[in-house]
Amino acid sequence: MIRTCRESDLEDLVRIWYEASVLSHAFMPAEFWAEQKGAMKNTYLPAVENWVFEEDEEVQGFISLVSGRICALFVKPGMQGKGIGTALIKHAKALKGNLSLKVYLENANALNFYEKCGFVPVSEETDEYTGFKQFLMELEEKRYSGEPQLLSRTEELTGY
Repeated sequence: MIRTCRESDLEDLVRIWYEASVLSHAFMPAEFWAEQKGAMKNTYLPAVENWVFEEDEEVQGFISLVSGRICALFVKPGMQGKGIGTALIKHAKALKGNLSLKVYLENANALNFYEKCGFVPVSEETDEYTGFKQFLMELEEKRYSGEPQLLSRTEELTGY
């Protein structure tokens, strides 16, 4: 079930964010993420619109939105690949319409996931906080059909 985030969920969201970030961003030191925990709980998460995916009365994942921008999408590492992220994106799409997000180029699993959901890279930039390159991706309606693509936009831009 997807529901709005409650203040009592914040510890769960920070834990899921941290565990999933360390796992999916192995190219960055885990200390970077550990240093951000306080800001996530006290500044970042309270400032955005958060929706949680709950199963058996336990938060399994969440999506954070500002208008049509996905600021965060994280699923518990043991629950990834079970449709939770897709359900959260569908929910955000129903709420906001057009969606955009940023994702690190080194995060191949996330890039593949977002492309399967219909997102395409529209530009590349360097993250000012980490120094790593990232794509700005936007949801392209005609790609949301799930039809296979001959060559993804990520492959065109990165060569792999």
